[in-house]
Amino acid sequence: MDNQKLILSPYTFLFEDNEDCYLFNSESLFFSRIDRKLYISLYDRDLESLDKDTLDFLKEKRIIISAEERYNCYNHLKTRHLTSAYGDDTMSLIIAPTTACNFACPYCFEPKKNPKTITKEVEDKLIEYINNQTHIKNISLTWYGGEPLLVPETIRRIYDRIISETEKTIISHEIISNTFLVDDEVIKILGDIKINTMQVSIDGTKDHHDATRFLKADKSPTFEIIERNIEKIAKALPELHISIRVNIRKENWRDFVELYHKYHGEDWHANIGLYPGIIREDSSDGCRMKHSCFQLSDLPDLYFKLAENGVNVNFFPANRFKGCMLQRANAFIVGPEGELYKCWNDVSNPEKRVGSIMDNKLRNYTLLMRYMHECEPIRTECRNCHVYPVCDGGCGQQQYRNRFENGEFQLCTPLKDKENMKRILLYCSRENPNKQNKRLNFGV
Repeated sequence: MDNQKLILSPYTFLFEDNEDCYLFNSESLFFSRIDRKLYISLYDRDLESLDKDTLDFLKEKRIIISAEERYNCYNHLKTRHLTSAYGDDTMSLIIAPTTACNFACPYCFEPKKNPKTITKEVEDKLIEYINNQTHIKNISLTWYGGEPLLVPETIRRIYDRIISETEKTIISHEIISNTFLVDDEVIKILGDIKINTMQVSIDGTKDHHDATRFLKADKSPTFEIIERNIEKIAKALPELHISIRVNIRKENWRDFVELYHKYHGEDWHANIGLYPGIIREDSSDGCRMKHSCFQLSDLPDLYFKLAENGVNVNFFPANRFKGCMLQRANAFIVGPEGELYKCWNDVSNPEKRVGSIMDNKLRNYTLLMRYMHECEPIRTECRNCHVYPVCDGGCGQQQYRNRFENGEFQLCTPLKDKENMKRILLYCSRENPNKQNKRLNFGV
């Protein structure tokens, strides 16, 4: 590098606060207060004025790079993404054994559809489909719905068949459930099939939750039973991690604060975690999120409010893996009729089916190719953005809707706004990172 032209990395961010000067690099995640002389030299790109020791240190931290290295980070992340998307020997398999549900949540897709439950014929085709993926060695398996615990014996049977009738290894095993139907037999099944992670959604504290997540049969409340069942699972299966997603909108974000302090108390279980689930409800025309929902640009203010109320937020930026199952060749959701989808939000929508295990064929190629190749998280126009290494590329499905369905969804991390980045880094410079063990990541 010594004989090559040196430049300031596009991922180096310089800012001032009163009399202090700061430097952050989103590739190396190096952050420091610096003296004004160095700040001015970097700001003015006067790199020749730097002494050798300073120059060597700045090279090590990727703050200064050679001109020909300008897009090495971009190309590295693109290669890693493409390797994961097309060269992996692991299949992400999400199975919805039923689209029926015992709840009647007003924002859910299920009440608008004709619920289906998997049949023996579809089970047989599922095992055949898995065996046909000869390049696949490992499966990351998730149960989804509807409410999958309406059919726990079906889940056990399919799991047993994957173990006994295929040569694939299940490397992670998750279930997404409302947990209302959990009893001793269900807990035994969860243990027998070695579930690693359970995700449970609640709609805030009891009053807010029971107003939206009630039983379909008689609109009975569900919060207290869910809470008891979570604790029952945590005690019985201490190796199973329970992740509680607290669905929040603008009007109920304080519910998360209350629940955070409750579930992170000293007497609570170590295998239970809590995170805010930012509700995404579409506007009437389906082109943006409702006013009641937090937009991406709202999230810094939300997380600062949480921190001010005692939630231990980890604001420091992190290098993020880009992309989701939308772009991965080895990732599908299997519906109860054997239909294949690429996105969680597409389940039960016939127009968004991309194939079927019943004939082992992919179809709807226009949608499939647009999802996989035109909703990329690695976009050329982003490669000079100062936060590119700490951005996940945005929601692929929302990018699709922006491109092809007149959507107006926000895609960029709010850290792209330099005032947001400055505010967050200054907070990090004052924060004691070791004040608690459980820290809520600023996931944007």
